[in-house]
Amino acid sequence: MSFRTNKNIMRFLFLHYSYCVEVMHSALNILPPVLSSLLWKMILGGMGRRVYLDKFVYFRYPKRVFIGDDVSINRGSKFFPSWWDKAAEIRIGNRVRIGPETCFFSAGHNSEDIHLADVAASIIIGNDVWIGGRAVILQGVTVGDGSIVAAGSVVTKDVPPFTMVGGVPAKILKKRELIDGSNTI
Repeated sequence: MSFRTNKNIMRFLFLHYSYCVEVMHSALNILPPVLSSLLWKMILGGMGRRVYLDKFVYFRYPKRVFIGDDVSINRGSKFFPSWWDKAAEIRIGNRVRIGPETCFFSAGHNSEDIHLADVAASIIIGNDVWIGGRAVILQGVTVGDGSIVAAGSVVTKDVPPFTMVGGVPAKILKKRELIDGSNTI
């Protein structure tokens, strides 16, 4: 079997997989929340308790996405773990809030390679994180515990714990000062 034949077979399989994923998402979007939540628990790599997935949330390779407890993912958010690098996953911690139309890309291309070779690395979102709407999180990024990503930001580098970042590309805006009653933590 020639290289071209293998490539054509892979393209054929990919297109059919894409079709099946679209049908699955369409069906899940019209089901009552209780049923769709049960099905997402079976489809995703892992899903904790009290997870709210709004309508039109999209998971390209759902078995490579892991979601912790008490997580809310708003309408239209999209998750794209790597297809070819099985180790490149997307992991969401506990008590995370994700705004609408946020995108997670754990795969991309090497801009220094003329053939734009595939590259991939896991995305890790810590605990107690808030990601604003339409933010983009790129491959290899870890967002530390207690951090905030401003709406519309493009995160290309790790975010230290208890830090607010924003912009394109995202830069540190300030450290978070947490108040518990009258005491600073």
